[in-house]
Amino acid sequence: MKKHIFNFILICFAVQVSFAANFSEYAVIKGTVSIPDFKAKEVTLYNVEEGKPAVAATAKVNTLGEFGFMIPVSAAGFYYVDYGQMKSRNQLIRLYLEPKLDISLLINKENYVLSGKNVGQNALVQKANEIYNEFAPFSRLGTNITYVDFYPWIDKGIAKANEFSKNIKTKDAVFDKLLKLAVATDVEELTYTFFRMPRSAFPDKDDRPAVIKTWQTDKKFTDADLLKLQNGLSLMSNYFFYVTMNSGDAPKRLDLAEAITHITEPALKDVYLRDGVATSRMKIEEYEKIAPSIKPYMISDASKTFLIEYEKVLHKNVGQKGLEFTYNDINDKPVSFSDFKGKFVYIDLWATWCGPCKAEIPHMKKIEEDYHGKNIVFVSLSLDKPKDAQKWKDFVTKEQLKGIQLMADKDFGSDVAKNYDVNAIPRFLLFDTKGNIINADALRPSNPELRVQLDKLLKG
Repeated sequence: MKKHIFNFILICFAVQVSFAANFSEYAVIKGTVSIPDFKAKEVTLYNVEEGKPAVAATAKVNTLGEFGFMIPVSAAGFYYVDYGQMKSRNQLIRLYLEPKLDISLLINKENYVLSGKNVGQNALVQKANEIYNEFAPFSRLGTNITYVDFYPWIDKGIAKANEFSKNIKTKDAVFDKLLKLAVATDVEELTYTFFRMPRSAFPDKDDRPAVIKTWQTDKKFTDADLLKLQNGLSLMSNYFFYVTMNSGDAPKRLDLAEAITHITEPALKDVYLRDGVATSRMKIEEYEKIAPSIKPYMISDASKTFLIEYEKVLHKNVGQKGLEFTYNDINDKPVSFSDFKGKFVYIDLWATWCGPCKAEIPHMKKIEEDYHGKNIVFVSLSLDKPKDAQKWKDFVTKEQLKGIQLMADKDFGSDVAKNYDVNAIPRFLLFDTKGNIINADALRPSNPELRVQLDKLLKG
């Protein structure tokens, strides 16, 4: 009996030691959301993966607004508490988590109260969050804030951020460096976001705060720690967008190959390019033109896997037989896709209500004129609603549209729209002389590269 009792005590002791050892690798967060009419049923805790937020855990919120996390922390770093406010850039609750921390949060609408048995460096992080929160209103979408409000404030805001960073001096040099980088990133990313959002009033390009020019350098991104911040990738994206849109009299499209000349850190290049390709909506021809310049820098396993899948999607329809369709022209005469066999076919999917579609019409007219008599037909296929058939006919007549003018039978519910996954227009389709797909998302008439492609095809 004594032997059994002794063994039981040993087992309990072993469990306690094991739990204590495991607990030392965790951080504990206990929180209460004290916001009137708060209705969310869960709170999300994000960590950071490659410069973007990534879900680390979710916790249910009880009827008292209480929630909690016990999160394993293998390496110290920033985490972000989201009770529904992050997307709208309301208050930032950023925590620097390390093993053994025991943090309590009382979350109010405009701020939070930090307490707990061991909050680590988070009193200092909270002050950095307050600086973020002062900048954030200027970067929100849907507000009436313009440069008239932002410009008089920005120098004061940056001076406050710089003074705070200058006084970050703890005994943890790694933390100090990361927090300083976080503050600088917050200020710049939010400022560039301000310029990226639509505003009701715009300043002259030359009338920009002087400090912004000091942020532009030939070698801008050199620190891989940027990928440890939830807005690290966003900073790179917004920076290059700003530079591109303000580099001359006419805005130009972002050149990924040009952008990475300003990034010296290989890991930053890799992540930035992967995101840039994923979000760029490049056509096949555009991607194939730039791929040799960027693929050598996409070195991670994640990027290599991404490129394989991306290229599969990009080329998924190439070579397949085009959809056979029959739609009426403005004289109600049926015209079929197969009628064009033996010729290259370029189809413009558009509608009379679509502004960007109508912006392409002058370019379409010009290209039809220049290629008249060659082995290619230009088809404009309207996705207007059936009830607007007369409106479409009147528009074609008034604008003296050339080429072959057709109207689909069920607008976006028509077979041609469904077959080619058309959910936005204008959209252009290009087919070979056998009716097979060359590109189901072809270059626009306004793109000079389209002529290069057509000339090459027609020469055989």
